[in-house]
Amino acid sequence: MTPPAGAFCRPVAAPPENATGAASLDPPADAVLAELPFLDSDEPNRVFVDLARAGGRPLHMLLDTGAADCVLTPLYARSLGVSVRAVKDTPYRRPTRLGRDLLFWVDTRSSDTGSKTGWEYGLLGGTFLAEYVIDLDFAARRVRFLDAERYEVPESSSEPDEAVVPIRIVGNRPAIDVAIGGQSLTVMVDTGAPIPGVLSGVAAKRVGLESRPLPGLGAAGVWGPVEVEFAEAESLRIGRFELSHVPLLVAPNGWYNTGTSSDSIIGYDVLAQFHVRIDYPRQRLWLRRVPSSPVTYAGVSYAEQRRAGALVHPRKNGLVVNAVFPGSAAERLGLRAGDFIERRESETRAAFETRAFETIADGRAITVARELNDAWVDVPLPDGLPETTAGDAKD
Repeated sequence: MTPPAGAFCRPVAAPPENATGAASLDPPADAVLAELPFLDSDEPNRVFVDLARAGGRPLHMLLDTGAADCVLTPLYARSLGVSVRAVKDTPYRRPTRLGRDLLFWVDTRSSDTGSKTGWEYGLLGGTFLAEYVIDLDFAARRVRFLDAERYEVPESSSEPDEAVVPIRIVGNRPAIDVAIGGQSLTVMVDTGAPIPGVLSGVAAKRVGLESRPLPGLGAAGVWGPVEVEFAEAESLRIGRFELSHVPLLVAPNGWYNTGTSSDSIIGYDVLAQFHVRIDYPRQRLWLRRVPSSPVTYAGVSYAEQRRAGALVHPRKNGLVVNAVFPGSAAERLGLRAGDFIERRESETRAAFETRAFETIADGRAITVARELNDAWVDVPLPDGLPETTAGDAKD
């Protein structure tokens, strides 16, 4: 299967005459209320931060601009010392290092003992974020909470690598207009989505984007599994910037509770092409293009995945295969959705990914961990004969 042309980003419109260069200025020190690193996790495309005060119990939260409110699952809330009650009509409260309490709810709708999805988490949503200018530096893996009274995103920028885009706050969540294939579409800006984006079936038809099922491909949200298909947008434009060959998921029967009429989002992989500032009070989005940043899917080079013919999600110790393209090198090799490719301890993540994709694309022998009969076994490909029990390689 022929890989797409190299992804790139180019200006598509001249800046307005009254633009200023002020957006490129760094916020003054007294505007920075907190500067927090992205916490290490098993998924690199997540913005986890610790909001705890110095010396306090950790308060790890997923910064999720696609969440309207701040919500914890019951088990995670109990791990923080919260006394969870099945019936409560006021939010729980915890102090934070920003000098402002976090007000949150515990989701007990399906159970007061665990999450419906099996994933325990805390979402830092719009009811907290909307008071600030949120500065997301994906390349440096840090977020800064800026005082909206001491710093604001200007109305425009004349810098060639910057753009200022108006946003709309819908249910405490930011939405912007993008262009896909030249057709305008309103999408939610969702830092909680670890992929490039999801379009509803209706939105995909509106912009002329064709999708198809891929064996094994799936997605899950806070309400559980969602049926999805795969699509590739030849062009996705935000402001003056255009990304090429962007992988997207399409939910034929709709996504879930995104708060816009299109029922569609852009996620981490698209946003990570830029240094981003979201000015909630003034409803502006500032973007600075990251030089030489390739388009990714789940944080991994999409061009490499497409050439090999397998969509993957990275883990700390390897790659999980999410789907295999029909007729691809991965399919010919015998790779299946759910297979796990383990990284050697001596390899860097970048070196491992390059080696794995080149091996698959060239059709050379590779061993994967595969779940068979409720046990994980090593399977050499292309022969596909089990060797020895590998244990739960994904842990």
